[in-house]
Amino acid sequence: MKIRAEMNQVAFGRRLFDIRREQQITSERLSELCGVNSSFIRSIENAARLPSLPMFVMICNQLHVAPNFFLLDSITWNEEDKIAALDAKLRTLSPCQFDVVFETVNTLISKLSELKEPEHT
Repeated sequence: MKIRAEMNQVAFGRRLFDIRREQQITSERLSELCGVNSSFIRSIENAARLPSLPMFVMICNQLHVAPNFFLLDSITWNEEDKIAALDAKLRTLSPCQFDVVFETVNTLISKLSELKEPEHT
């Protein structure tokens, strides 16, 4: 079984552009903070290039953004990964919080089971 490991360059660049603009940082200023040419930052945003790992870390640090923010469109999880992640989150809740989540999920599942699935043609 061959596993494809590709980064979604377009989504990565779009996220970089959006967070930079949200923080009101110009590409010139970010390039100064990262020690690169401003055209390099713009080429990442335009999906023409990807940063090296050290540059990726530098960008995350300068923008105060966790790496997963940029990788959300590139990481694929299988169902067991999602269940394990949910389990880990549930274990951090207080008993009262857990009860609220449990009742909410039960209600959602009940309502979903009442919906008729559309027929695929």
